[in-house]
Amino acid sequence: MRLWVGLILWGFLAGVAGTAWAAGGETSRTAPLMRGTLWWLVPGYADWPREKLERAIQAQQDIGFDLLWLLNTPALLAAAEKGEPGLGDLLEWVYEIADARGMRVIADLPKGGWYGKTPAADMLRSNRDHITRYTARYGDHPSFWGWYLNYEVNPVAPDDGERTAFWRELWRGIAAACHQAAPGSVVTISPFFLLDDGTHRGFRYQTPEEYAGWWGATMKATGIDIIMLQDSGEHLSFFTVAQREPFFAAMAKACHEAGGKFWVNVETGEAHVADWEAYLQLNKEKKVPWRFTPMDWLEKKLQLAAKHGDGIIN
Repeated sequence: MRLWVGLILWGFLAGVAGTAWAAGGETSRTAPLMRGTLWWLVPGYADWPREKLERAIQAQQDIGFDLLWLLNTPALLAAAEKGEPGLGDLLEWVYEIADARGMRVIADLPKGGWYGKTPAADMLRSNRDHITRYTARYGDHPSFWGWYLNYEVNPVAPDDGERTAFWRELWRGIAAACHQAAPGSVVTISPFFLLDDGTHRGFRYQTPEEYAGWWGATMKATGIDIIMLQDSGEHLSFFTVAQREPFFAAMAKACHEAGGKFWVNVETGEAHVADWEAYLQLNKEKKVPWRFTPMDWLEKKLQLAAKHGDGIIN
């Protein structure tokens, strides 16, 4: 149900944003249109016949998507290796359907642990094993295009050498394994930035230049191909375009200087709060209201993403 509701919303938006692109596209790097959305393939899809999956993917392509960004693929690989009916067939079907439609697929990688709890060497070992097995099963598909590093890392302070070394060591090893197993494939990651200036929740505020400098150096050191920046700051509705844009501009510059691509992850949901004080109180009460991003506001976010990004996903 969520998939179909989302497709209706994105389809309506495609017409709105397409008109805006035609009118003002000369100032943008790309069209203000989403290329695909994060699709969590949960166990419930095991009950879907192939025909229903084909209709769902066709619906995405019909509104302009050319990319399938998949989540939960490590579990689906395990199901396929065990020969589980339904769930074990799902990834093969997705790749075959994407092949036939000229689409591309990005699959998530396993975390295999976390900073401060698992050594980087152990996390790298589990990822390398997964990459080898996954590529052996699905790597010959024409739609096999990329990998997603599933780490939403809280912005790392530029002077935090230990944490920086940990993530760069891990991601360098994972990216190398991906490129070796599937030459020509791309490695992506989707981080977020913080607009808390340190007075509200105690986070260390990073300027756009500090934030982008860390990610640019990380991209260069690791071989990550595409950074897909979450566009919201912290998912809070009251942050403005003016507050967000410096991060987009700095990140685009840093990614290009590192030899990579800068995409924007334009989110269609947000915490609907008036200001910091309202958010902190509602969060304390566990009553933060979430909503679909209103269409006029979503269009502005897409225009901002198109101005700086080489691509847009959701």
